[in-house]
Amino acid sequence: MKRVAVTRPKKSWAAAAALLRQHGLEPAGAPLVELVPRKDGSLKAFFERLQSGGVDAVILTSQNCVDIIFGREDRPPGLAGLLNGVAVVCIGPKTCRALAERGIRATRQPATFSSEGIVRDFAARLAGKRVEVLRSGQGSAALIPGLEAAGASVQEVVVYDLVPLDGPEQEAFVREALAGTIDGYTFTSTMTAKSLLMLGERMGVLPQLKAALNAGRVAAIGGPTADFLRQSGVRVDAVPEKSTFEDLVAALLLVL
Repeated sequence: MKRVAVTRPKKSWAAAAALLRQHGLEPAGAPLVELVPRKDGSLKAFFERLQSGGVDAVILTSQNCVDIIFGREDRPPGLAGLLNGVAVVCIGPKTCRALAERGIRATRQPATFSSEGIVRDFAARLAGKRVEVLRSGQGSAALIPGLEAAGASVQEVVVYDLVPLDGPEQEAFVREALAGTIDGYTFTSTMTAKSLLMLGERMGVLPQLKAALNAGRVAAIGGPTADFLRQSGVRVDAVPEKSTFEDLVAALLLVL
């Protein structure tokens, strides 16, 4: 049975491992990042703008954003109704599904589940609109400039950060990679890749870790993640057209 490393945050790790098992793969690895909600007042300010009618469109770049805003104790009454009163764009099916489960009716998603896809499919429609972009602090650099270049007035709202994890579980993952017992690696964000390489550097085994990655098969979600890995000296074997973990696993299976 092929062993494939999962590097997703803790809240997503178990579900990702279960999907691997469904495909006859043995999950390995460890969470490499932790999701930490921001507490700087930016979400409160977003809620206030939404309530005052100062928003024309909201872009949500992940299911995590949906979970966090609806989990906030200070969210405005009738948040679903407020969102239903503006245009809502989500980056992929899971984000749209999370919104639908909370009563958000009219959501749209790009053909390609990425920030670049949002710019390509929606920038022209959002020209002249007041647009709120809810995302992580490690979001793509292409999204906001792309929307602004098309004439949108954009307000970025950082909902959470992805913080690298560096502990015994992650160190054990590196040692397992060095032992050559992992056949494939999945990276769902640039931060997961950065976290692993930073850990390898701290442990003094970065060249060996890169060699171990290159000895296996590497799949990455999104151009920025793949580009970072390549620029770091890691070969990328698969990049799915759509940015879901299911598509990532399907792409990896083709090269394992």
